[in-house]
Amino acid sequence: MIGKILWSLGVGGGRLTEVEAYLPEGDPACHAARGLTPRNAAMFAAPGHLYVYLSYGLHALLNLVCDREAVGSAVLIRSFEPVGDISALAKNRSMDGSEKNAAPMQISCGPGRVGQALGIHLGLSGLPLGNESGLFVIDDGVVPKVERSARIGVSQGQGLLLRFYMGGSRYVTRGA
Repeated sequence: MIGKILWSLGVGGGRLTEVEAYLPEGDPACHAARGLTPRNAAMFAAPGHLYVYLSYGLHALLNLVCDREAVGSAVLIRSFEPVGDISALAKNRSMDGSEKNAAPMQISCGPGRVGQALGIHLGLSGLPLGNESGLFVIDDGVVPKVERSARIGVSQGQGLLLRFYMGGSRYVTRGA
């Protein structure tokens, strides 16, 4: 997924620079580790569906379901580098032009910012990528250098090397 374009109709998007994988087995940080619940049901959908949840009751975090149907796993979108007209992304982040120009990483660097910039909300959880959700992942042929490390901000499964990011990109969160 690193290097692909994540695009939201009417909003914009950018090149994926950082994600974290959450596996159904041997991963205590995965929401599906304890089985199917109403909250995590979208993780058990077919690949290409969205799993959205609130972090700390505040930030809508975007995950893409990646395993076969009935197997709960997903990839958290942690960061992207905006491309094209970024005015709608900045507006969703309540940023004016001066802030946007002073710190462009503030638009979409971090999973909470990703959700806010793209206008992600809980109503998208369980929908497929495409016209129904308005979210698309586009492969434009770019093949970046992908690096990996331990995930950030989890209390369990900290040592798992399931964080993937674009080497050399400034659009990644701390620790890259």
